Amino acid sequence: MRSLALVWATATLVAGCANADEAELTPATGLIAIDCSLGGAGGFGRDCTMERVEQDGESFVIVRHPDGAFRRFQLGVPGQGLITAAGADQAEVTNMGGYVEVRVGSDRYHLPVSE
Repeated sequence: MRSLALVWATATLVAGCANADEAELTPATGLIAIDCSLGGAGGFGRDCTMERVEQDGESFVIVRHPDGAFRRFQLGVPGQGLITAAGADQAEVTNMGGYVEVRVGSDRYHLPVSE
């Protein structure tokens, strides 16, 4: 039941951010600021942005760092909810109530969920 709730929570993420490499993606929501902790930093700051986008019937979240780097996550993956869409490091997702904490390597993000 816990994994089903996590799948539901990550499938209902609200999001924000794209770049020229994602030009074929259609934004589903506007840009929003999120808390992130980058490069193993101890605390979180509202330094990142995210955007939810749609491509070929699939949903993605793109998270942009203040330096222009970004991560792309696929939403609604059966049995997993949210996964890393590119890169070698896999996302670890923890349901924190009103948001999910996503960890990829030494980076952590607090992504909001809609009820």
